[in-house]
Amino acid sequence: MDTLEKIYPTKKEFLYALKFSNEDVIKTRQEKELRLYSINRAMRLGNVVKNKVHIYFKDSRNRIIFIYTTVWGVTKNDVILKKGVTIPIKSIIQVD
Repeated sequence: MDTLEKIYPTKKEFLYALKFSNEDVIKTRQEKELRLYSINRAMRLGNVVKNKVHIYFKDSRNRIIFIYTTVWGVTKNDVILKKGVTIPIKSIIQVD
């Protein structure tokens, strides 16, 4: 991710306090497909070997935030973390 913006770390316990934008942070179809591939890969790693990944996303205030966590599931619209905490897919910039 090439950016000069400040990136704020957080923990899944604090995600409930964040609000997310209704707009997708990624505009091109190719980048959206890559994002979904990365999310599904993270889920497989989380379920098979309990691997954690960095998830970079934007909140409603347009801040870039990252979390280091295990992805447990993926729905059509959300990434599911431990204890049912979710992040909207449209807010995710990158997963690595």
